Amino acid sequence: MGRARRCLAPRTVTVERTVPTAERTVPAQTSSPRASAPAHNVGSLDDARGVFEEAVKGYGNPNLEVAEVMEFANNYYAEVREKDTGIGAMELLIDKPSGQVFPEPGPNMMWNAKYGMMSGSSGNWGMMGPGSPGMMGPNAQGMMGGYRSSSATQNLRVTPTNDKMPVSSDRAREIANAYVGRVSPGTQAGEAERFYGYYTLDTEKEGEVTGMLSVNGYSGEVWYHSWHGPFIAMEEED
Repeated sequence: MGRARRCLAPRTVTVERTVPTAERTVPAQTSSPRASAPAHNVGSLDDARGVFEEAVKGYGNPNLEVAEVMEFANNYYAEVREKDTGIGAMELLIDKPSGQVFPEPGPNMMWNAKYGMMSGSSGNWGMMGPGSPGMMGPNAQGMMGGYRSSSATQNLRVTPTNDKMPVSSDRAREIANAYVGRVSPGTQAGEAERFYGYYTLDTEKEGEVTGMLSVNGYSGEVWYHSWHGPFIAMEEED
């Protein structure tokens, strides 16, 4: 297991919401055999990794693995990748107050062309246990906001097998840097982690992680992950 890196004075990037998105309701999965039970006693990155790995195992796809775990003030975050391609499959959260595992809102649901809400795949939502629709409740509009880059293009078809997104990883990082440089001077974007239809990047300031955002691989839209709260810690490979 990797060692944890901690940020003693977490900072967050100012969130800008300029792209309206229609509210959508995520159905409860109370009868799903893959609905996760509340994860009790999640008090560390190691605990969170174990819970995430159990949730991924319940998904029933042996090609998926937990690649990275991070801790924020409001939740634990996991990046789940495909073993054979190395491409990000989905992003999961553990809600700290309830200990519930659920799919991350935002790009993971709305931009994910293979495992997301718009992909036609229902397996992802099978891991949502009782109470998870609350993430899409009164604050849903705030979570569903974003920023459209000046180079955005519209109505481009997204398919799970299309591995040539018009926006490259380098371009996604440029777009992300333009955004955070404008709303939080001194903040920079890290490496672009590729998912089906989008990229997710950490944001950093003075060498410390401050948050996370995603860039659409087709339109160039930026979606800041405003639901995490301040960064606390992450796994770091030895």
